[in-house]
Amino acid sequence: MSDALYVIARAPRVGFAKTRLGRTIGHEHAIVLYRAFLRDLAARFASSPFVLGWYVTPPDAWPEISDLTGETERVIFQRDGDLTERQRDLFAGSSGRGEKKTVLIASDSPHLSVGVVEEAFRLLDRQDLVFGPTYDGGYYLIGMRGWHDVLHGMPMSMGTELDGIITRIRLSGLSVGLLEATFDVDVVEDLQHLRPLVLERPDLAATRDALESVGLLEQDFHPGDETPPGRWRAKLRRKEYRGG
Repeated sequence: MSDALYVIARAPRVGFAKTRLGRTIGHEHAIVLYRAFLRDLAARFASSPFVLGWYVTPPDAWPEISDLTGETERVIFQRDGDLTERQRDLFAGSSGRGEKKTVLIASDSPHLSVGVVEEAFRLLDRQDLVFGPTYDGGYYLIGMRGWHDVLHGMPMSMGTELDGIITRIRLSGLSVGLLEATFDVDVVEDLQHLRPLVLERPDLAATRDALESVGLLEQDFHPGDETPPGRWRAKLRRKEYRGG
């Protein structure tokens, strides 16, 4: 197996997944949405060129996740540690699994298209790493050709993590490609980006039904203190950075 795609996912349990969103819309409603995200991602990539794998936590999470996604032989359980260390573990083990190019995508960007992942693998033909930036300064996708320890000690959820990682990559003499920026659903304001998509895309049917079931499909959202700054929207448009 030379190319491998994984989705990082948490057990869809109240108070365990989507807790920032749950603090605003209610934790039970947040889990209804998160379960739909997993359904839509699994259905979309089931007909893609990739065999979808799952990178899950905690160790007993797979029965709950597989009820939504279907069974697969490619399931890896996350070890203890923060998000940075858990991502490092996945990529550090890539060669032992026979992977030359490994891509990890987030489960809180349910609209992520097959085409974006295909582009990520194409970029890895000539780049050492690839990222899909989010509007808030993080990333919805990370990919590596081989193993490069560029994440060690990097803080996450700071709004500047991708800047810091790219700086480290360039100083290391490695190359990195960037995909088009988009959003992830962390807080209620992010739903204003999601709602128009579910009304026009049939491959977001589960997410649309979930939004409707919790009364959030037609609701207007007004920016608050946690609104993503949006500085990545214009800045990152398929640029490529090369170290050296």
